[in-house]
Amino acid sequence: MTCPVCDYSGVKPRYRLRDRFFESVPDEFVLYRCGSCGLMFLDEKKVASRISGFYPPGYWWRGANSGKGGLSSLESRYRNWMIRHDQLKFLRSVVPQAQGARLLDVGCGNATFLQAALEAGYDAYGLEQSPEACRIARKRVPEDRIIQGNESDLIEKGESFQVLTLFHALEHIPGPFRYLKSLHKLLDRPGHLIVQVPNSDSWQARLLGSRWYGLDCPRHIFNYNTYSLMHLLGRAGFRVHRLRHFSLRDNAACLASSLFPSLDPMSQKVRLLRRSGKRHSLGLALREAAYLPAFALAQPLAWLEARLGRGASITVYATLEDFRL
Repeated sequence: MTCPVCDYSGVKPRYRLRDRFFESVPDEFVLYRCGSCGLMFLDEKKVASRISGFYPPGYWWRGANSGKGGLSSLESRYRNWMIRHDQLKFLRSVVPQAQGARLLDVGCGNATFLQAALEAGYDAYGLEQSPEACRIARKRVPEDRIIQGNESDLIEKGESFQVLTLFHALEHIPGPFRYLKSLHKLLDRPGHLIVQVPNSDSWQARLLGSRWYGLDCPRHIFNYNTYSLMHLLGRAGFRVHRLRHFSLRDNAACLASSLFPSLDPMSQKVRLLRRSGKRHSLGLALREAAYLPAFALAQPLAWLEARLGRGASITVYATLEDFRL
């Protein structure tokens, strides 16, 4: 087996993992590590045909409209605030001319970011393969803004965009080099690309090892570090302009969920739905309340590791300018 990013043959097993958080399947998976670029990855041949089964019902957060009581409403406002002060803020710093900028959010999930981008003036659309996620997203934004399918469908239709955003999407996608090359056909020139992934070389990843939430096996087929992501983007024809290791939304949450997995809001909601068919319970509300101080206490540590270049996420702004197919 060779590394899918740098083609190095010195690949060795690093961890044997199960779906620790969502228990979508009972299988054990081998996570390999490249001795050259540091990429950690699953064997695509063994998981490619099973990917849809790794996302259990309830995986996509629904928001306040589907919740009950004040806690759900508070959570909705909090998530919206986080998105606007994290992902949207980064977008506006690199593509400030919102009006007329046609944007595609790949793997848009429940469309929280998409809604924020629309409200900021971007001509934004969301691409999503999950029918459940699309149903949830269409309750948040106009239905015609959600495209169910993949990038090949859009390429065949001749669609094009000035901005592509992949917030925590690339780690889920098989064949990342081929995939990034295919995005050339969707990007106008100059094309703007924003990619955000967990950082497998962060301090918390090194400290926690196989228990680190950011590995999220088996949904994360690839676990990038800064070097492997930069190598992949450069090899695929993108020019990196900006790199950030801090995410207000993700870094502290990743640490808190790693240390206190029984309090992780999303996985606990999925497990409750599987056990009882319910989406809300007193026990879940108490766990969510206990999670908030853990998240708050993790923020200073997350900020410190990011300042030292070892933050738990990597956000990259790159462009596609002179390349021609």
